[in-house]
Amino acid sequence: MMDSRYRLLGSKNKMDKKREPIKVSVQEMYEQSQESYNEFLTALDQSLNPRSPDVLYDKFGNLGPNSESIVLDIGCRDAAQACELSHRFGCQVVGVDLVDANIEAAQKRIAEKRLNGTVQVIQGDIQQLPFRDRTFDLIWCRDVLTHIQDLQQAFESCARVLKPNGRMLIFQVFTTDLLTPEEATHLLLPLASIPENMSQDHFENTFNSAGLSLIEADIMSSEWREYSEETEAKKTSKQLLRIARLRRNRDRLIAEFGEKRYACELANCQYGVYQMLGKLCPIVYTLTK
Repeated sequence: MMDSRYRLLGSKNKMDKKREPIKVSVQEMYEQSQESYNEFLTALDQSLNPRSPDVLYDKFGNLGPNSESIVLDIGCRDAAQACELSHRFGCQVVGVDLVDANIEAAQKRIAEKRLNGTVQVIQGDIQQLPFRDRTFDLIWCRDVLTHIQDLQQAFESCARVLKPNGRMLIFQVFTTDLLTPEEATHLLLPLASIPENMSQDHFENTFNSAGLSLIEADIMSSEWREYSEETEAKKTSKQLLRIARLRRNRDRLIAEFGEKRYACELANCQYGVYQMLGKLCPIVYTLTK
């Protein structure tokens, strides 16, 4: 049963799908005036007012974190987001991550931010979270679930450690119909991503069957990437340039840095560009137990 508070921002139908090609003659292509063409470009150059990545913190803030809240950051990496959550909302944050280097970097950041009393990190697996039942008020999970072998077990683990009526905020990227099977293979394997987890239908069916209900699904599409291009960061432009250099300098880069590192960085850059092209589509979910 769909939660009565369910709200979908955007629509699955808006996620880019393959369309039949449109045939244009040479005459039709060039018959427009320069003035008309300039008007079209002017329309394209108008910002659509894309939201920044900070919208995640805004959404999390709407869930009511405070100094009494205990928050779990799953896949905390260097604890940058865990520290920011504690700083913004005054909550207690526990980060969990599998990777040794991430735990070390997280501990260093927590010490530098002088947040040892409010932020801690533990090495652990989302599929078997090392916490008691009903421990956390809120869960933060960004860019993690693409890597999980058993997504069902992971969601069940999250549901177990959430308190009744606890909330979970997830940022997850999905493949769309525009991504070809060959592109998916070359993209997902070097990024240690599980193809099935990047299916929106599979993802939603899995968290529903784990006892988590949907409050909101906000389709971000290319917004964050557009925001970056409209500010000084221009992250996707840099990745596009790096793709060109990776392609033209392939042999030397592989000889110097290794084939796996090369493949990983190429896929990482494509990951960003593909969001602009509609081949990948991020969605922010708010779930409740």
